[in-house]
Amino acid sequence: MNYRIQHITYQYAPEQKEVLRDVSLEIQKSAVTAVVGPSGCGKTTLVDILSGVIPKLESNGVLQGELELGEDALVSVVSQSPENQLFGYGVEDAIAFGMENMGLPAEEISERMEYVLDLLNLQYLRKRSVAALSGGQRQAVCIASVLAMRPDILIMDEPVSSLDPNGKKMVQNVLNQLRADGTTVLIVDNNLEWSADIVDRVVGLYDGCVLFDGAKEEFFRDFDLQEKLGVTIPQEAEIYRAIAKLNSGVEMFYSMQGAIDALDRIFTQKTFSVEAPKEVVGEAFLTTHQLNKVFADGFQALKEINTAFPKGKVIAIMGQNGSGKTTLVKHLNGLYKPTSGDVRYNGQSILKKTVAQISRNIILVFQHPEHMLFEQTVTQEITFCARMQKLEFTEEQVAEVLEKYGLKDDAETFPINLSMGKKHLLTILSVLFSNADVVILDEPTLGMDLHIKAQLEEIIAYLKQQGKTVLMISHEIPLVFKVADGAVILSGGKKVYEGSKEALSRREDIFDAINISLPPVVQLSKRYGFSKICYNVADFAQEAARLLALREE
Repeated sequence: MNYRIQHITYQYAPEQKEVLRDVSLEIQKSAVTAVVGPSGCGKTTLVDILSGVIPKLESNGVLQGELELGEDALVSVVSQSPENQLFGYGVEDAIAFGMENMGLPAEEISERMEYVLDLLNLQYLRKRSVAALSGGQRQAVCIASVLAMRPDILIMDEPVSSLDPNGKKMVQNVLNQLRADGTTVLIVDNNLEWSADIVDRVVGLYDGCVLFDGAKEEFFRDFDLQEKLGVTIPQEAEIYRAIAKLNSGVEMFYSMQGAIDALDRIFTQKTFSVEAPKEVVGEAFLTTHQLNKVFADGFQALKEINTAFPKGKVIAIMGQNGSGKTTLVKHLNGLYKPTSGDVRYNGQSILKKTVAQISRNIILVFQHPEHMLFEQTVTQEITFCARMQKLEFTEEQVAEVLEKYGLKDDAETFPINLSMGKKHLLTILSVLFSNADVVILDEPTLGMDLHIKAQLEEIIAYLKQQGKTVLMISHEIPLVFKVADGAVILSGGKKVYEGSKEALSRREDIFDAINISLPPVVQLSKRYGFSKICYNVADFAQEAARLLALREE
């Protein structure tokens, strides 16, 4: 028998709006189901109900309907904020915590510990402190701690938001194995880019109601539905959507191999050859010099890092989890002091300045927005930077930003109560009222649906237009190539590349070395000899249309 949700309706308080309204769906056993929907549609509330947080821990709301999960079914959740779920000083402590609470004997805890460490390739981290791990490494440990409990229903709330491409592949492999072993998996994530190959069914929530419940293939064919639900789909599926408008006979695809199989019938493979790319130009006014960082546990996170970030450009900082990305940017805003080396802003060392002094010019927007939300209302939060820097602003300016970015109705809301996507957007919007020359975004897309990601792209473009330098850490490679001018790539604490994205798109050796794939639009535009390398789907469609028109002449 499958698991069932029957007519679930929920309000956080009797006088408040219904967050979920008459939600009914069937969760297939031993299958992977994706729950998607725009930010604030009720996905996290549904997770809390399925896991028992509502009403066991949050008992002030009004819950109606029934869950048919079976009396002994163990439901475990991988949170979208792993640090809220990791208990204990070390990695082994964190993994053992849930098993110890289950009352398992020491021998079984040890056996399961070895299993999940091997399964997720985490043996190298077992003696590390949780506090010293990168965001992606913490997320992997969080997944391990939940898998060790061997739940009947595994709920993963944005499980790969901080994971590098290798980590995403690891989770894909684990989920395939869990499905084969009979575990039921719910992925609550508006990003289907990484999970398209492993998902069996898709459930779409919109304004607290079930708008779609069906097979993955049916969902991928409904472009309007994808747009309405704000779902990030694989870039290959975006390419299919664009090509299908030019050639209605093309077979549907949403993977790289599927794209090659379909497009090889339309385009001829050619050797790619265009003029040499231009390098990123601009005044390098933020630089690092022979930067080294060794943590207290002896781990060397940065090794002789020399970088020069140009003024008025968008620079992506890329690399696998643990490569040193966040450690590097925390040196740029003074949160970390180097073991040796220097950081200079406008030619002057910042090492003797306080974080408060540095933040007037260099602002770091953290990976997890809760670390930056201090105020009682959204309006106060948006103006926080301006008030701290004693900058003038008007109520009209604030109202305009709230209206433009869909936060008008949340103006007096306690920021922590916003959805994750809106919380992240809010922390970034506060920068607009600052005096900073450099804005650093650490994994800015966490919790964002497709609509909020589009707003993020708009904000980055605006900051660049204002002459600001934007540094962005992101594992969303298609987004990086869409918005960035250049990149710095780290591997094992060392810099392995610094330059333009145009030059980088020709460096397959770099991507092979760090085990990351170039975006599909880049790979395919090179494969079919387009007149230029494409960095977004719109340009790819334009080039494809040009080639098809030439063929018909």
